[in-house]
Amino acid sequence: MTFVLQDIPDIWVDVEIPTPGLEEPEALQARWRLHSFDDYKGRVEQLQAGELTDEQVVEDDLLELAGAETADGKPLPHCQELVDDVMSKTYARKALVLSWYKAQEGRAAAATKN
Repeated sequence: MTFVLQDIPDIWVDVEIPTPGLEEPEALQARWRLHSFDDYKGRVEQLQAGELTDEQVVEDDLLELAGAETADGKPLPHCQELVDDVMSKTYARKALVLSWYKAQEGRAAAATKN
């Protein structure tokens, strides 16, 4: 087994959302831009110091959301309205922002089972 040193620009991660009133979490998939360790560390420090907001991280680094549906089961395509809606729900917002950390750590989305 070998390791190929290469730049990987983005990654899909699962976003488990503990929706109130549901026993099982709902899920989205988010594709995030990846940063070098130094950039990641700097962004984390800025977040902790309040110099960078969750909204800025999402605006700068979220490339796509997938897996959202309307109440009647129709797929919702990625768009700013979808991102804004997810960010307006506290329980979903936290899950989305935490998925940015998962992405930076290389925790790719689980493969779909047949």
